[in-house]
Amino acid sequence: MAFVTLFSLLAAFGQAQNKPATTTFAQLDRAVKQLMDSARVPGLSLVWIQKGQVSYRKAYGFTKADSTQQVDSNTVFEAASLTKPLFAYAVLQLVDEGRLDLDKPLFEYLPYPDVADDERYTKITARLVLSHRTGFPNWRKNRRSSELTLLRSPGERFGYSGEGFVYLQKVVEKITGEPIQAFMENRVLKPLGMTHSSFIWQPAFTANYAQPHNESGEVGQKYQPAQANMAYSLHTTAPDYARFFLAIFNATGLKPATVDQMLSPQSQLPTRFSGSDTLAAGSYWGLGIGLEQTPGETYFWHWGDNGAFKCFIMANRTRKDAVVYFANGSNGLDFADEIVRLTVGGQHPAFPFLGINWRAQAGKSAKK
Repeated sequence: MAFVTLFSLLAAFGQAQNKPATTTFAQLDRAVKQLMDSARVPGLSLVWIQKGQVSYRKAYGFTKADSTQQVDSNTVFEAASLTKPLFAYAVLQLVDEGRLDLDKPLFEYLPYPDVADDERYTKITARLVLSHRTGFPNWRKNRRSSELTLLRSPGERFGYSGEGFVYLQKVVEKITGEPIQAFMENRVLKPLGMTHSSFIWQPAFTANYAQPHNESGEVGQKYQPAQANMAYSLHTTAPDYARFFLAIFNATGLKPATVDQMLSPQSQLPTRFSGSDTLAAGSYWGLGIGLEQTPGETYFWHWGDNGAFKCFIMANRTRKDAVVYFANGSNGLDFADEIVRLTVGGQHPAFPFLGINWRAQAGKSAKK
């Protein structure tokens, strides 16, 4: 019955491509609660930006399914791969300063013994890392192994890779002489006022953090990183992460031309994340961020998936509209398309790419 009500509600909010949503805050609030309930997501935190200003922020549910501690705006979630855009932003600051060349082979800054047996790796640049064209797998088969294998020649095509970000992280540490946590604090977290964020676990998080939940809503073990990893270790809040959107919208911390380059197509995306060689029209990867280009408008987006934590961001650069949300359940990405439809608006190739289609799922459930 819940699916029938939810599906009827969402159908009323359908939006055509490129048109902003007309959802009221009350409608959004009601829809989010129903989405969470249907997907068995215990807690969620969301921020909606309109015309370059935070217009709405709301926390829902509980930090842990069997607890009474409610999620609030300061509840810390795992950001998973939403770590990557922040790292790209910091890397581009080094580019602005002339300390890093996007197109200089990374081995000239720091050789990488993990893949040194394959000379093709000497073609890898920061640009190829940030646009996911290194040729590396997402992760090596044995995460404890010191051996990394190239799947294809660098620059050949898009292939999402956390390994590339790890290599670039090592290069940045070599260039700056700083541990990556300190570098990111000084370049991103402190300047942007992200006071509830860190790439390693902080004792201050203990009082208010979200717990992970599997597909059945059962609580899992919480990951508390002791070492920063620029592919996935960020812990943050939705209001903190919204500050990153505002920095991009206003070219804060980067030259306007560098922001333009960050949000310009570097590689075209396939129609699906895996299993497809067909390219998607208007769908690209920029420097550290996904892109969609339509006549007169640019969207940028990314998702995060650490298993039992899911998150998503979507922004319209032209209108300066954006949404970010964090969820503490394995099903938390299932309704990303509906959250975007109700806020930023439009229909987006990002969701077929990720295999997300809540309307189809809700429709099938409503017929049972």
